[in-house]
Amino acid sequence: MEAVNPVVVDSSVAFKWLHHLDETNVDAANALLNEHERGSMLVTAPAGLHAELANALRYSALPQDEVLSLIDTLGGYRIELVPATPARLGAAVRLSYRHGMSVYDALFLALAEELGCPLVTADRRAFAGIDSPVEIRLLL
Repeated sequence: MEAVNPVVVDSSVAFKWLHHLDETNVDAANALLNEHERGSMLVTAPAGLHAELANALRYSALPQDEVLSLIDTLGGYRIELVPATPARLGAAVRLSYRHGMSVYDALFLALAEELGCPLVTADRRAFAGIDSPVEIRLLL
């Protein structure tokens, strides 16, 4: 079996899988998820992804029962979640200082750099203009 190349997605992309109202490029985000489900791409993210999404959904004006349902849906996507080890957090802190970004955002970049794979994000404010050895794909 041929090895599948990973891609790191951040919360801004994964949010589009769950909440479509007022979101742009939902089709492009869903295409990544579909490739992952077909096995032609491995979508990965730091383990805090689910908590970040639950928080974003909580503040998206959705009722509680819908947020809970979406969280259940998220669990079915089988995204490869990678723990935030001290080494990964250290890399994220260094990137955070270097690029003036939150440690939360930098953790996604640190994982992409560790894996040597692209980071896909819809967060232009956090990632535009970042100089990184890996590709940062802005999904806008």
